[in-house]
Amino acid sequence: MASDPDEELRAAAITGLALELRAAAEVGRLDRAALTIAELDDAPVDRRAVLAALDDWGAAVRAAGSGDRSAGMDALTRLLGRDLGFTGDRDTYDHPDNSFLPKVLARRRGLPITLSILYLEVARRAELPLFGIALPGHFVVGYRVGDGVTVTDPFAGGALCARADLEALVARAGGRFHPAMLSPATPVEIVARVLRNLLGSYQRRHRLAAAGAVAALWAGFAPDDRSAASAVAEVAEAEAAAARLN
Repeated sequence: MASDPDEELRAAAITGLALELRAAAEVGRLDRAALTIAELDDAPVDRRAVLAALDDWGAAVRAAGSGDRSAGMDALTRLLGRDLGFTGDRDTYDHPDNSFLPKVLARRRGLPITLSILYLEVARRAELPLFGIALPGHFVVGYRVGDGVTVTDPFAGGALCARADLEALVARAGGRFHPAMLSPATPVEIVARVLRNLLGSYQRRHRLAAAGAVAALWAGFAPDDRSAASAVAEVAEAEAAAARLN
């Protein structure tokens, strides 16, 4: 059977994006990783504009902090949460737009993990040691203070999280909080979680072609991840079932 040239082009494009995504994650550039994922969106991606905005905000936080870490962290949450108004999208939480960084910057709304990437990338530019924390069902950011970790929730406008807040967040996902959950998430783990969120959003909307592209990107990004391989098979099965109905 002859191959489909359009399908071959799409597969080649996904392969290229997967390589780009892996390269960005391996050097800790979550901004570039998020922009690569945004290439799956229908809207054009202005990478230069997004990176310029992050650069400007990072410079502002660095200047406000004046080399003091605590002051810098306060400046970060004040700028992003209060002045710029970034917060969680509670009305259309599951919408795919909330997984695309350019859309999040434009709307000032997003998922916990996408907003956390924003905080992490502005902090990196401001030379602040912020890291991502992959709680069950909710992503937050934190930094070390002595033997402990101070946690901030970008979805809540940059609010500080007390232990009771963390316990409540984890309990909502059916778990029980333990301080070990505050360990830093790796860039690869963060990227995979963004892709899982986006995949689920498309699947729940029965957007099978879009879901297939995300699953293929995830599998190309993490070829040893069994969950990614399972996602590819699951979407392919759903597409085959839909084709039989048609």
